[in-house]
Amino acid sequence: MSQLIWSYRMTKQQQHFRSLMGRMVTGVTVIATQSSDSVFAMTANAVTSVSLEPLILLACIRNESRMLPVLLKEKNFSVNILAADQDAISRHYSGKFLDQCPASWQFTKQGTPLLEGANASFACVIHSTQTMGDHTVVYGQVDSMCGGNLASPALVYASGRYVNLPLAA
Repeated sequence: MSQLIWSYRMTKQQQHFRSLMGRMVTGVTVIATQSSDSVFAMTANAVTSVSLEPLILLACIRNESRMLPVLLKEKNFSVNILAADQDAISRHYSGKFLDQCPASWQFTKQGTPLLEGANASFACVIHSTQTMGDHTVVYGQVDSMCGGNLASPALVYASGRYVNLPLAA
């Protein structure tokens, strides 16, 4: 669903809430899974670590998204933290589809897609889920993770804009 349609359907209070929450700077990720030899992916910024023992992260996914039923069926998924030069990938998977997909994928032994060039990637299996309002919180237990030796500048999002953020070595 495009952002304009989504915004149009919101009440004024919901629009105000979303606008104020948009002032919080967030990292940008792409969540991905594979089904029937196709990669299904979406851009997400409601992602965070939850636990170190066991390693668990969470992602919030809109209940009406096309991604949620596929993710729940497949169980394995990845969370890929985008580097500064991957804004086209973020836009593509947020619904602003480009003529050609800018993403390249590598696959784990379990078939989980990992985004090439990401700052970090986490291969997960669904640990549990919780429906909360118009979103489902998906808790993923991390099976494996990878990242380059040095962190690339990060892609962050705030107030409707992408910004590149250098990361300390």
